[in-house]
Amino acid sequence: MKSLKKYIKEEITKLQEVQYPAPPEILDVLKNKLKMDPIIRYVENLKAINSIPPSYRVFLHNGEFFDIIYEDFSLLAKVGSKEYFLNDIDEKNYAIKHINRLLTGSKVKPEEEDEGGDLGSDLPPPPEAPTEPEA
Repeated sequence: MKSLKKYIKEEITKLQEVQYPAPPEILDVLKNKLKMDPIIRYVENLKAINSIPPSYRVFLHNGEFFDIIYEDFSLLAKVGSKEYFLNDIDEKNYAIKHINRLLTGSKVKPEEEDEGGDLGSDLPPPPEAPTEPEA
């Protein structure tokens, strides 16, 4: 029942969100500067963030994300707590490396437990230690 309620809430929020085409400068940065071409291979979703300065959050297929922020003279990629100006060659390369770590790093997902089930119930019993016959 809980999963049905969760599913309904997710569907309602999806239907409430209006989809707009991504700005061409954001697509250009993703394809050409950050080397994420084709975009669909790496990016699951792109969402505008209500912030000052305006920014977009890029959601990757593995659940990670980073932000692209409009600055006065350049676009800025914020990956985790680090910020990289994308017009600076060195910072752009560091941003690519950091995003690559996001893409290749595996996120550990906890497995769902069965209700009241024992985690070790599907394991075979441990082998018995060999005993020596008494003389």
